[in-house]
Amino acid sequence: MRNLVLLLILFLFIAKPVAFTQNLDSIDKKLDSISEFNLKIEFLNEWTGKNYRKLPVEAIHYAEEAIKYAEESENYSGAGNAFIRIALVHFRKEDYTQSISFFNKALDKFTISKDSIGIYNTYINRGIVYRNMNKHNLAIVDLFACIKYFEKKSMTFELSLSYNSIGLVYKDLKEYSKALEYYNKAEEIFKRENQISSLYSSNTNIANILSIQNKFQEALNYYKSNLDIIKEKPNKYKLAQTYHNMGSCFFEMGNYPLALEYLNQSLELKEKIGNKNLIITTLNSFAHVFYQQGAYTKALEYRKKALGLAVETQNIEYQKDCNKELFKIFTHLNMGDSALHYFANYELLKDSIFNHENLKEIAEIQEKYESEKKETQIALLEKDNKSKMWQRNSLVVLLFLLLAYAIFIVRSYYQKKNTNRLLQLQNKRIKWHKTLLDQKNEALTDSNKTKNRLFQIISHDLRSPLASVYNLAQLMKIFVQQKKYDLLEESGNDMEECINNVLSLTDNLLSWSLNQSGKLPYKPAILSLKPLLESNLHTYSSVAKQKSIHLQLLLDETLFVFADRQMLDTVIRNLINNSLKFTPSGGIIVIGAKQKDDSIEIWIKDSGIGISEDLISDIFQFDNSKSQLGTKGEKGNGLGLLLCKQFIEQNRGDIWVESTINVGTTFRFTIPAGEDTNEIASVLSTNLNSN
Repeated sequence: MRNLVLLLILFLFIAKPVAFTQNLDSIDKKLDSISEFNLKIEFLNEWTGKNYRKLPVEAIHYAEEAIKYAEESENYSGAGNAFIRIALVHFRKEDYTQSISFFNKALDKFTISKDSIGIYNTYINRGIVYRNMNKHNLAIVDLFACIKYFEKKSMTFELSLSYNSIGLVYKDLKEYSKALEYYNKAEEIFKRENQISSLYSSNTNIANILSIQNKFQEALNYYKSNLDIIKEKPNKYKLAQTYHNMGSCFFEMGNYPLALEYLNQSLELKEKIGNKNLIITTLNSFAHVFYQQGAYTKALEYRKKALGLAVETQNIEYQKDCNKELFKIFTHLNMGDSALHYFANYELLKDSIFNHENLKEIAEIQEKYESEKKETQIALLEKDNKSKMWQRNSLVVLLFLLLAYAIFIVRSYYQKKNTNRLLQLQNKRIKWHKTLLDQKNEALTDSNKTKNRLFQIISHDLRSPLASVYNLAQLMKIFVQQKKYDLLEESGNDMEECINNVLSLTDNLLSWSLNQSGKLPYKPAILSLKPLLESNLHTYSSVAKQKSIHLQLLLDETLFVFADRQMLDTVIRNLINNSLKFTPSGGIIVIGAKQKDDSIEIWIKDSGIGISEDLISDIFQFDNSKSQLGTKGEKGNGLGLLLCKQFIEQNRGDIWVESTINVGTTFRFTIPAGEDTNEIASVLSTNLNSN
């Protein structure tokens, strides 16, 4: 009898599956108990809709099962809803291209079934994805279609979401008046429908826009309205955030005592909540207020507290920002060693952030693999032990053993079925993580190449002309002492040329870095071309005079272009400078323009040494390994022509080069004409989306 009891205990222990296996088993059992396909589809879509956030791989698996049932039963709306679930999983993974693909598949199914609500629910979701992809023109098309439909059908909840989403798009486009217009429309619905939680979010959105517009008093009024909402429905997190936002407004208004008072209330609540990342943000705001007041010791105290919490939470972004600000504070305190220490930490964290994320993901995958491996080994050992115990049992318990064996066979079948399903899902996980790692490694490699190239430019191309300036300055001292005044003018001209090269290179480096980081503003306007070209020719007239090069402008008619003035100036300056570099003494450089359909073609033609065919193919690349020397031995770095290509394409134009060795080179590029207002509107919309 004692053996029988032990057998029962061991059998129950072996048959107990892991928590997720039980979950899958219950889903499959529920699915098997449903006979009608439409009810199966409804059940699976309901389950995936609730679990796609926390169980993305399983959600895709069951959504695909729903699609199979839907195809068999021709339930196109059910298939559309399943495709939406898969699209949402990809959206949360920031795989926006795949997300759009599945939303399009959902639209195809809803169109076949003539399911209008399904179509417009897909549009609003797809519009949100387009906004995250910075394809704002496509997002606007989808969201305005939703607004029109939901207004017609008086679907207030969906309409308010559409208004709020279009407001976010216009905020991204920095069209703050339009953003406020749609936020206010959403607010009206929330007030009318008494949707308290949504009204809090709406007030926060509106206040954020007003803060951007420096209307801090109006922003404060909305934050105060949020305080009234929180009184009706208390929420420590929302109250803490509202106090933080109010403190930020008072800081921007220069009212530092009130700023510190509200930040202190926010900090007290956040410490009660216990969320260290929330506490870090308020500590950083305290430090910023004291920094602006010149109270660097107090700023140092709060910034160090924030850094300590960031280290505890292993939040690399916060650690990076805190080290950067500590460097600034110690600089003001004239504590050079400490400043350098935190600056070194900042650079280390900045360079290691990608590696940290990669190692973290690899560790998680490895941990899951080892855990599942151990569970499998334990199950196999227990199964082997049970088999040996069965052999030792007497004939008295033979019938029970036969029954237990039969139960074991059934359970093993379902356990094996679930194990296979888990392995399939795990394989999908590993493939996805591998794809993400490959993409991040590729991005990291490109980033390192660019960084090394910039270091090379700064260490060589920037240092060489500065060294020349230093040597010329020494020579000029000697010429003055020796009263060789005729040589001073020649040395002065050489020094001017070196300084111009340094200024040109630093301008290009600054423009390129701002453009790469997305901080270079794009402000297109209608520009008169002739004065713009004349101004740039005048800038280089002294350099051309030194090399006895004749500059000529061929532009009889009045032409207008639609472009960003700063970008267009940078392109023309680089191309003129490039022509001067490769045109020998006594040559000629001609600049001209002509109308060409709805664009203006501008060319810069020189009688220089020309460019060989094997160099033309890579001329717009960030690489000077194949560059040729100028007439005075100047070596290009490739940055100027790369900037030209990026700026021309950002202004909706094309750039190309034509050249013949020992005859000359012509750079040509196009810019939208200023007279075509329809083209202007299209260019403005597209480029705002790309920014």
